[in-house]
Amino acid sequence: MKPPAQATEKVPLITKFAFGAGDVGPAVATAIMSFFLLYFFTDVARLGPALAGVILLITKLFDAVNDPLIGMISDRVHTRWGRRRPWFLFGAVPFGVTFFLLFLVPNFGQAGLFVYYLVISLMLDLAFTVVNVPYTALTAELTRDYDERTSLNSYRFAFSIGAGLLAAFFHPLIVDAVQAGGGSAQTGYMISALVWAVVS
Repeated sequence: MKPPAQATEKVPLITKFAFGAGDVGPAVATAIMSFFLLYFFTDVARLGPALAGVILLITKLFDAVNDPLIGMISDRVHTRWGRRRPWFLFGAVPFGVTFFLLFLVPNFGQAGLFVYYLVISLMLDLAFTVVNVPYTALTAELTRDYDERTSLNSYRFAFSIGAGLLAAFFHPLIVDAVQAGGGSAQTGYMISALVWAVVS
């Protein structure tokens, strides 16, 4: 049986929807990068497969460091908006901008493309972490009620799965539509990335 202090910690339905919607951006970015980024690097940007693999490896190693680091820092930051909210409020725009920049194809040689995509990938990964780690930690700060936390995460994952599936489905359709209209695959990826960056 729950202690009386927890019985009143119900989360309003509108808050559950708002909280769930917060995972749309990370879900969209994760889906598109998981399904299409390596193909984009090698077949659209024409980056060598070995260089593309090194970028992905370095980014994952960087992610293993910055996730716990941002988590520890956000635990210790106190503002009038709370510990978590400033991170994803102020991290949202850099997150969208770096996601868009990741799918541009600058007129560089292989070395230039490698440096460009490595830097942008690291910046995007940091922006993703700044948004997503404090957002995920917010669950425990919205309520101490175990059942309400479970409900909050149900909304979160519903939005996350739905947004990820929609992004994975519509991204190639946008690219194909641009190409059918006479544009290149590079232009298609750029336009699609802009759409999803704004959504995120």
